[in-house]
Amino acid sequence: MAGSDIKAKTLTASGTVFAGPTRLVAVHYMGHTSTGVIELKDGGSSGASIFSLHVKSNDSGDLTIPAEGVKFNTDLYADLTNVTSAAFFFK
Repeated sequence: MAGSDIKAKTLTASGTVFAGPTRLVAVHYMGHTSTGVIELKDGGSSGASIFSLHVKSNDSGDLTIPAEGVKFNTDLYADLTNVTSAAFFFK
């Protein structure tokens, strides 16, 4: 049986998903009563914005990133605005 190197972390507020180089492969999110944004950064809260995921109010969903995922060279930081929670899957 093959093992998996996928890790997961859930945030309910902005914070570091993983402190080190990583590749994001998926996100599951739960929206708030207002439209929200998940901004993913490389290099902490003041790091470079890699991409933003816009979340409709009271919505939930999944984003699966193909191939090897999105590479974060320093660390993976998520800035959550009007998002109830987000689960991040990375390797």
